[in-house]
Amino acid sequence: MRRRADVTVGPNVLRLALLACALPCARYTLSEMRHRPLPRGRLAAPALLAMACALVFLLFQLGSQRPPWIFLAALAGGLAIGALRGFTLQLQVDHMFDKVRLPRARGSFLVALALVAAVLLEIGGAFAGPNGLPFRLIAPDIAAACAGMLTGRAMAIAMRWRGAPHVDLHRF
Repeated sequence: MRRRADVTVGPNVLRLALLACALPCARYTLSEMRHRPLPRGRLAAPALLAMACALVFLLFQLGSQRPPWIFLAALAGGLAIGALRGFTLQLQVDHMFDKVRLPRARGSFLVALALVAAVLLEIGGAFAGPNGLPFRLIAPDIAAACAGMLTGRAMAIAMRWRGAPHVDLHRF
């Protein structure tokens, strides 16, 4: 691995970790679009994976001595947008089997795809060297906003879960 102008170039284990978190995140949000009942843990998985990506991006950002306030502002903005979306979703909750069915909205899947795009920008920018620096500067902020949206949405749904009326989602 070469270091040039305080930017690492080439492969890195953390970039593989980013990819290992972003791809399953997109897979889990894709399963939400199928309008099937989901258990609580399955609903939280995309948010946890996205936050793991955001944490790795934060480490990259702090390692390059960039100010973290832009990253934190993108995360806070994403949390606010995600919470607003989570509070406005129409939920169908089966309290007996502890499952929820969400509407067929594609929003969470598109956010997860944006997270995958941010990871690919980071990886591609790292291999491009100094020419890829502009892409690597924007990738952490995109990832923070995406992680915030998915996490805010999951937190709002979790808060609404207990008070939602019971709908029988389990068919024999």
